[in-house]
Amino acid sequence: MTVVYQRADLGAMYLPAGQMLQIDRVAAVDARHIVCEMDIGPDHWVFPLHFPEDPIYPGCLQIEAAGQVAAIWAWHNGLKGKPRLAKVRAEFDQPIVPQPGPLVFTGTVRRRQHICLATVELSADGQRVSVVELALAVVPNGTRPGTNG
Repeated sequence: MTVVYQRADLGAMYLPAGQMLQIDRVAAVDARHIVCEMDIGPDHWVFPLHFPEDPIYPGCLQIEAAGQVAAIWAWHNGLKGKPRLAKVRAEFDQPIVPQPGPLVFTGTVRRRQHICLATVELSADGQRVSVVELALAVVPNGTRPGTNG
């Protein structure tokens, strides 16, 4: 697999830091699509905290990760600024549990000025586990949300 960005490369983008950065690798990105991966092994920080006796990866972090996928796509395609989730709809098909292989995010994105509309499918071990549809607003640097300049 060719890797477009590693986790260390993502620091240049306006994304969460530390353990809140959900993406480990970007495998592919173009004008309409993006594929990212996250390592979801038993040593992932969330599993000892989210139901230690029955560990699952929480839906809120799946939504956060899908937003990060769209933000990476936007940055790669020249829309650099502060990403803000504006609207989210999610369907959860099955729980995400610790596994040896990565969680794969496959996104299709279209852009309308500073808004990115994305559908991000999450799959584990080759099976869809959830799908997140979202609108991501990218606020240009130097402006604040809710202002005209």
